[in-house]
Amino acid sequence: MVDQKMIAGIFNDFLGVYIGKVNLGIRPLQEKYGKHPVLMKLLSNVEAASEIPVAKAMKEIYGFYKEYRGRPLSDKDWEEIVERAGQLHKAWNENVWCRQVILEMVNLLDVDDREQRKLAAETEKRLENPPEAAVEEAA
Repeated sequence: MVDQKMIAGIFNDFLGVYIGKVNLGIRPLQEKYGKHPVLMKLLSNVEAASEIPVAKAMKEIYGFYKEYRGRPLSDKDWEEIVERAGQLHKAWNENVWCRQVILEMVNLLDVDDREQRKLAAETEKRLENPPEAAVEEAA
């Protein structure tokens, strides 16, 4: 499953380093989070990030992600996600850094949705076909 606390930690720690609020460097970030794809996206194309107010962009992108995470997503939700991701990208003047972070958040939503659906299907399957021992105990 997508570790929501880790994603929040990556966002907070990166922002702290980027704005100089946290006395930490890139190497300690990588030691803490490995080469997590979210961290790698935040660290790449930093020159493009310097063209925008990063703290504001990160807050908006993370808020977008937070709105949809942790639940199975319907087709309607996916239509909204795609539309909103495009709107966010346009709102940030199609900034390359924003685009890659937004796309990574959409990817995380996809991974999380697939995991949620898989767990739901496994649970449903177990409920439909309980183990024999459980059926015998119930009788």
